[in-house]
Amino acid sequence: MNQSRRHFIAFLWHASFLAFTMAFVEVNTVLPSLVLKAGGGSFSIGFITALTTGIPLLGQLFFASILVSKPKKKPYLLLGIYLRTLSLATISFLLSSSLSGMILLALIFIVLGIFSFSGVFAGICYTDLLGKSIARDARRKFMAFRQIISSGLALVGGLFARYIVQRFEYPTNYSVMFLIAATSLGIASIGFWAIREESVDTTELPGFWKILKSIPKTIKADPNLKNYVLFTNATGFGLIIIPFYVLLAKKSFGLTGENIGNFLLLQMIGMTAAGFFWGYYLNKSGYKKILKWCIFIGALIPILALFLSKTTASLYALVFLFSGITLSARKMSFEGLLIEITNEKNRALYTGTAGALNLVTALLPLLMGSLVNFVGFTIIFTFSSLFILSGTLFLKAIKA
Repeated sequence: MNQSRRHFIAFLWHASFLAFTMAFVEVNTVLPSLVLKAGGGSFSIGFITALTTGIPLLGQLFFASILVSKPKKKPYLLLGIYLRTLSLATISFLLSSSLSGMILLALIFIVLGIFSFSGVFAGICYTDLLGKSIARDARRKFMAFRQIISSGLALVGGLFARYIVQRFEYPTNYSVMFLIAATSLGIASIGFWAIREESVDTTELPGFWKILKSIPKTIKADPNLKNYVLFTNATGFGLIIIPFYVLLAKKSFGLTGENIGNFLLLQMIGMTAAGFFWGYYLNKSGYKKILKWCIFIGALIPILALFLSKTTASLYALVFLFSGITLSARKMSFEGLLIEITNEKNRALYTGTAGALNLVTALLPLLMGSLVNFVGFTIIFTFSSLFILSGTLFLKAIKA
């Protein structure tokens, strides 16, 4: 087996088991429902969303300043993965213990913080390693294959998770799911042991604070990076609002095990079904065309959620089906677009810069969680829809 094919399969192995893992700890359905079951409210939903999708990204620049000078990234990638594995196992243990109430909730937040920050640390290494290991002319094919296979495994995981969350009572159901997730993530890491990473010449950076001060100059020097940052912030509203669909469901219909299972399953079905279409469309039209559809569908979902919240829980579950479609497009194209506008020397730095400036996903969930009880879902969801649509302007300006 030649090295290129070996790397291709290794990355697919990891992606498959990672997708299976994340079905059991899905950040948009499982984690918000866990927080609500543990006694949290709207602010807790905002906090858990920021903690798992946004706040750790602010640490990307710090991690990038450390990692960019390392000639090999694989050892640090594995370190990040094993920290995440340990975090999932720890949450499983906490949920099986006698702890409850605010103490349990606080410990879950702390461990999820470790899980999220180690994920960002590993993510920088992953993006760099992917860019070095998969040739440019094979990346679109890889992204398409990865999304299709990952979606299939995510659907299988979603079916298992749905069965567990409905079959067992809280907190046993969540404890079992986190234990399965920890085991699966450990298996996923095996793929990277098969990768033969070559050392590359790196740029020695002056240090974190000097890099931080140089961000305006870096952004100004590269219009693609500037527009990518603005694009990710605008469309970030579509990502951070998904857990609030769970909160709206609780207020409208109640949050039963059956509802949680159905929301999760339909989201996985949406990701799986869309993965086949996006995979074909990517090879034919490229990343930007997929992201245009991602923006359009993502902007419609908040309005659809407001309308369906007046109907039944079964119809409201369609919100998560469409969310799965947009998440599939995001996973296939956001990372690919960033790789396209970077090179081996600046990729880690640009990844860190984009993460550090992703303020919407870092800060807005906290604000939404605080405001939603005062201004209502209609205002929050309508403004989110408009901001998502504005992402079209910045996407158009990116040359890739």
